Amino acid sequence: MKAALSLAVVLEILSTGLPQPFAAAGKFDGSAPMICGTTAVAECVASGRCQRSSAIEVNSPALFRVDAADKKLRNLQADTSQQGTESSIRNVDHANGKMILSGAEGERGWSVLIHEDTGTMSAAVAGDGEGFVIFGQCALQ
Repeated sequence: MKAALSLAVVLEILSTGLPQPFAAAGKFDGSAPMICGTTAVAECVASGRCQRSSAIEVNSPALFRVDAADKKLRNLQADTSQQGTESSIRNVDHANGKMILSGAEGERGWSVLIHEDTGTMSAAVAGDGEGFVIFGQCALQ
């Protein structure tokens, strides 16, 4: 129930509180900060078994700010114990209309791919014997 409520809040913010439509807002090339919301998460283990999950259940922000120029991801989650937590972006790359960000936090590595025309987001987080695939949408701030 908590995960469903969090997802509903993220979708509401993305659909009403941010510029619409996403593609018309401008290029998602990292030249301006953006807000990204998680819409789906798959949690996988080393045996190859995967299950649908939520950002909250896998300790990932449901809503976060991407500032590629400053090389920071900032957690905007409603949970105040995690709100404001930052992760450094170690690499920003561009290929075939996609912006690719990567970094590491603790014992996990991560990569975020954002389509530069639409703001559609795909991300992967890898740890020891575990992995998470995350999908979402970004909007220019």
